Amino acid sequence: MSIKELRLQTGLSQSKFANMFEIPVATLKDWEQERRNPPSYVIGMIKTILEYKGILVDEAYVEACERRRKSVEKALAIVLTATNGPDEKFMDVLESYIFGKISLEEMEARIDRLEYLGV
Repeated sequence: MSIKELRLQTGLSQSKFANMFEIPVATLKDWEQERRNPPSYVIGMIKTILEYKGILVDEAYVEACERRRKSVEKALAIVLTATNGPDEKFMDVLESYIFGKISLEEMEARIDRLEYLGV
């Protein structure tokens, strides 16, 4: 990925992008017009910073979030079905799922066997 591609994905102007990373605007323009090339580690660092700040989100991240959302929805449906609703037991099971003490698959298997989900 080039510096120009990174900047375009952010929607920032050259000036704002350069200021964000304390890069002289002239240097950024040279990089974007390929008169000069930034070191590859600079591109990697800028990409990492943009991702960390949530400014740049790649498709894999969005897909991972969507998978997690679906997993949480399914877990909530299972827990709601196997408890008396959002009571203390519900919250205990949900907390166990969130903190990885019980997996979605384990919850499903226990429900399939009509086992109690108490933790």
